Amino acid sequence: MADPSGLFRYRKAIFIVFVLIVFATSVVEIFSEFRNGETLATMADDLSGLIISAVVLVGFAYEHRVQQKALKDLGGQLSSARGQLAKLDSRSPELAGQYRAVMQKQFDAWSLTASEQDVVIGMLKGLSFREIAELRQTREKTVRQQATAVYRKAGVGSRNELTAWFFEDMLDPPSNRINQS
Repeated sequence: MADPSGLFRYRKAIFIVFVLIVFATSVVEIFSEFRNGETLATMADDLSGLIISAVVLVGFAYEHRVQQKALKDLGGQLSSARGQLAKLDSRSPELAGQYRAVMQKQFDAWSLTASEQDVVIGMLKGLSFREIAELRQTREKTVRQQATAVYRKAGVGSRNELTAWFFEDMLDPPSNRINQS
């Protein structure tokens, strides 16, 4: 499939060449007719072609300049975004470690065993009980029993409630985000 932007540039280039040809032809014709003694009134059609093609060329030049400025601005924004992303990437391990410490503190408060902690982390990652069992090299039934024990110790009724417990404080309710805008 052809690149639409490439096709557009190709068509635009052909149109610009056509306008340049009309412009050049009009200039040559006007000079030729003027040398032959014709008046400006008799050259009205050539003059109108010259004026129209000149206006189109000026319009293209202006549009090109505007696009180049916009492209330069976008390049600056992209560079800034890359810089911000690099800062975030460099802080990710630190933030992950801090969050893991908070999680561990809560695991300790709930008195979760190491196996139960593994199950919670798997559930928070969105893994199914079967996937957690495969990773831990145990039976799915064992993982389900450990999840039930976690729910009881955490005082929640389901995987969704457990996940919400860990992420609730990080996310503003939608109504607060709307009011802050």
